[in-house]
Amino acid sequence: SSCCWLLHPLLFFLGAHSISSSALFARQLLPGNMPVARRGTPPTSQIKEHKSVLTSLSAWTDTGEDDEKKDKKKKGYQKLGDDKPGFAAQWLDPEADNFNIIVGVVILANAVSIGLETEFGDGQFKVLEHVFNGIFFLEMVLRLRAFGKSYFTEPWNIFDFSLVCFGTLDLWILPLLPLGDDTDADSPNLLYRFSVMRMLRILRLMRILRVVRLFRMFQQLYLIMQAFNKAFQIVLLMGLLVLILDYVCAIMLTQAIGHHSHYWDDLEDRAMIKGWFGGIPQSMQTLFVIMTLSDWDNISFVLVKVVPPFAVYTGLVLYIMVTSYTMLSLITGIISESLITAQQEYRVRKEQTMGEKKKELQYDLRSTLLDLLEDDKDNDNNVPPQELKQVVRGDTDLLMKLAAIGVNIDEHGISSLVEKLSNEEQTLCNVDYFVDKLTNLNGQATASSIMDLKFELAKMHSKVDLVVEKLQKRQQK
Repeated sequence: SSCCWLLHPLLFFLGAHSISSSALFARQLLPGNMPVARRGTPPTSQIKEHKSVLTSLSAWTDTGEDDEKKDKKKKGYQKLGDDKPGFAAQWLDPEADNFNIIVGVVILANAVSIGLETEFGDGQFKVLEHVFNGIFFLEMVLRLRAFGKSYFTEPWNIFDFSLVCFGTLDLWILPLLPLGDDTDADSPNLLYRFSVMRMLRILRLMRILRVVRLFRMFQQLYLIMQAFNKAFQIVLLMGLLVLILDYVCAIMLTQAIGHHSHYWDDLEDRAMIKGWFGGIPQSMQTLFVIMTLSDWDNISFVLVKVVPPFAVYTGLVLYIMVTSYTMLSLITGIISESLITAQQEYRVRKEQTMGEKKKELQYDLRSTLLDLLEDDKDNDNNVPPQELKQVVRGDTDLLMKLAAIGVNIDEHGISSLVEKLSNEEQTLCNVDYFVDKLTNLNGQATASSIMDLKFELAKMHSKVDLVVEKLQKRQQK
């Protein structure tokens, strides 16, 4: 090691002398003896930090292009490791989860406030209502600013906009209007005052509709509501089927039992028979009561006094099995199937949204990397793995965007991916392949394998094109 240190000054001197001679020779060749800039002798500490003689000589020969390249990367690609997202990006973005959670909590608090106001009067809770309406007004402004004209293309946004307008009209506009003197019965403003008060009561009743917005903020509630909407039409059809069945059975029971109530000797039993089966409406009401498994034992106890018990209990069992158990099972199955369908549709919509975000991230990341590594890439967008790792190092914004599409990876994982794609930094790394591989790490294992196959096919295709081109050139010769 001591011999190496003795040779260092000699080699440094020879290197500096050769560089100076080359610079003098170049100056003589240039037209007009144009001066050639050369950096001065670097400090000793900068020389000693290099591990080899050749890298030490670069301290003299460095023209500053690397520094300019680093400055270009810093200017063109600002790392967010030290510059964390601010308050507005975290809490005032309408598409952020934190924003929707806060709005959901405010809606719950407003629902509790409306209940307390209804129970104890609105005198103590008037200030809270102004605060809640101000928060909802701010939410509407933020969503309008974020989405623009597309805000009014979604039904939920139109519903929110209507509620905010009604609340603003109730709390901040109508109270400012002159209502006239209510002491004079002949005053022309008296009717106008009553109309305004009636409108105020209607608007205040509409405040409870804010609770419906919870279905939008909490996805599970929204899925249940969608399943209910899908099953509601079928449930109505099944209700119509039960109604027709009850109507047919009511006609039969009225003719067979209600019109022959005199067969019962007891006057009290006869009155009950007329009350249960005296007409079609009474018979349908009795069948509905039996369908709900209520009071069927008393009805059967009176009927068996005249009608054979076998016919009574057989008819009751069949009717209860068809209208109660079977229909209830069908309704439960229909609602369950609707919920599963709603979940599948939600999963498809979520996958489509994820796919759109993934395509946007792929385009932005590929464009950014190619711009930053413009001086290092070749014609096939291959770059040194060290440069690629340096560019993506410390970028928390990239990690957040990857997490948004379901790719949970850290900075070490990205570095390991670069090393894997470059064969432990032995070969160049393709930017397109890196971006596709990075954004398809989630899901099943086949997604990543398809990217590998895609890249290998692209390489083979390029090699085949080169071979074909060479063969064509040889044939031409």
